[in-house]
Amino acid sequence: MEEIKISVIVTTYRREASLKTALNSLGKQTYTNIEIIIVDDNADIFWNNKVKDILLNYKKNQDITLVYIINEKNEGSAQSRNLGIDRATGKYITFLDDDDIYGPDKIKNQLTDMIKNQADYSLTDLWLYSDEGKLIEKRSRDYILDKSPKSLQRYHLKYHMTGTDVMMFKKSYLKFIGGFAKVDVGDEFYLMHKAIRGKGKFTYLKKCDVKAYVHTKINGLSSGNGKIYGENRLYEYKEKYFNILSSKDISYIKMRHFAVLSFAELRRKRMLMFLKYAVISFFHEPTQSITLLLKRRIK
Repeated sequence: MEEIKISVIVTTYRREASLKTALNSLGKQTYTNIEIIIVDDNADIFWNNKVKDILLNYKKNQDITLVYIINEKNEGSAQSRNLGIDRATGKYITFLDDDDIYGPDKIKNQLTDMIKNQADYSLTDLWLYSDEGKLIEKRSRDYILDKSPKSLQRYHLKYHMTGTDVMMFKKSYLKFIGGFAKVDVGDEFYLMHKAIRGKGKFTYLKKCDVKAYVHTKINGLSSGNGKIYGENRLYEYKEKYFNILSSKDISYIKMRHFAVLSFAELRRKRMLMFLKYAVISFFHEPTQSITLLLKRRIK
């Protein structure tokens, strides 16, 4: 299996310490035939030099292939990943955000599962951590009982089969479906939906070898206004597929949508808006809403 090259695409923007940690986690992989493609999206000479220094120091201590791409202007995460995909030479492609960490067996475990199942794309479980390193949530995919495209589309619209770090693709399939849509909020959702609709063979590994961080102290794309904007746009996208879903599925999606908005407002300490969206979420699916609230409570 070691003869198969894996490309790991890391896009980076305005991060220094966490980029070093992310790269170090790649250097500890038990599967060694990998290339790391760094896409520097800083579009700033000061930060470009920081990234260059990090990579030079990293290369001194690692016998690993590094490909370095510098964006002349800020392209955003989705387009930056597409640029990495274009340069990748591995048969399989996976991703690591510059603030997340791979466990040492991540690539080996996921690749082994893909080869065993002759899959075009795959997914694992996802564990989310706070800025302080506390485990917030374990996202298991126990709902995946049928791997047909019809069922996978239903699961995805309801539950979000996402987490860029926990996806792996055959490069040929990733190119076939056209890579990431050029949108930075929820780009991994749209990519997975394209993969499902492309009717490639899917496999799910019930395991997590990734630590993914949720940043609640900054008003970035994954929190605050960015989170709310992305969630509203995503809901509008899902509405286009309501005709293929049951009324119960639609009710669940509405419940989840307003629950996500309520969590975003809670993180911003806007309690009236939090209560408003929490009540609407409860109205659509009382039991499921409470379950989700307890599952995703901020510890």
